[in-house]
Amino acid sequence: MPVQSNKLNFKGQNIYIGIDVHLKSWNVCVYVGGLKIKPFSQTPSAAVLKSHLETNYPGGTYYSAYESGFCGFLAIMSYCDMESTISYSMPPT
Repeated sequence: MPVQSNKLNFKGQNIYIGIDVHLKSWNVCVYVGGLKIKPFSQTPSAAVLKSHLETNYPGGTYYSAYESGFCGFLAIMSYCDMESTISYSMPPT
């Protein structure tokens, strides 16, 4: 008899994360399967974001994009330790 599991498992799924990086907070939006799942605001911490993703979307492959302003580039580089694919966009001047 098959056993049903109630554990979250996003293995084989791409998790897309858009991050609007500010000095005092990050606005984050998560997309799975082309659907906007959860926009939220958090403290500017790669560890907090990593914990949120691993708790809510375990096993997924993370792809992220962010707008690199004066405070975004260094902050997001610590996020690279997650082994996610990172892309960034420069704000218009």
